[in-house]
Amino acid sequence: MTVNSVKRVARALVVCVGMAMSAVALAGPAQAGVDPLAPCDPYNWIRVDRVGSAWYSSIGSAAGKFNASSTTSKLSITLSQTVSRSTTLEAGASMSVGWGIAQVEASFSYSVTQSTSTGVSVTDEVNVPGRHYGYAQPKVEYRRFHVRKMQNNANCVVTTAKDYGYIRAITAYPFFAECVATSPCTPRP
Repeated sequence: MTVNSVKRVARALVVCVGMAMSAVALAGPAQAGVDPLAPCDPYNWIRVDRVGSAWYSSIGSAAGKFNASSTTSKLSITLSQTVSRSTTLEAGASMSVGWGIAQVEASFSYSVTQSTSTGVSVTDEVNVPGRHYGYAQPKVEYRRFHVRKMQNNANCVVTTAKDYGYIRAITAYPFFAECVATSPCTPRP
């Protein structure tokens, strides 16, 4: 234990013992055996909440192939990334993008991408039945998170000590939208 931890424990014991002695002195016959409520230990923590559903933004055009055989084939489709996307803060947010990303990653199992590049080729493999088209499109998946500093007060009430705001984080990259049909189709989502 650190010196500060020992001091906190000692203060809590003094408060608890003092409260217990006061309660015993003040307790009448009707209140005998009633323990006083112990105070809470004040502390702070960062709370990250996921807000709403995921949404997707394209980072390149859709491309497709036709499976001319009569059996299902895995078609390899090469896609070019032509649009750059970034993890961003909403207006009024009081945190840096890097710090916000670190809080999201610490709270959830996402690996957040800060920004994407253009001029990069990516390949997706689509299972396409015989005599069907298979299309794919590179996208990013976004999710919105609310970041706050919470405080547990000595009176056991939890309050928001600081509202850092919202971050729109890229939580999947690249994300491949796909479609398979007997005629050309539009990949979704």
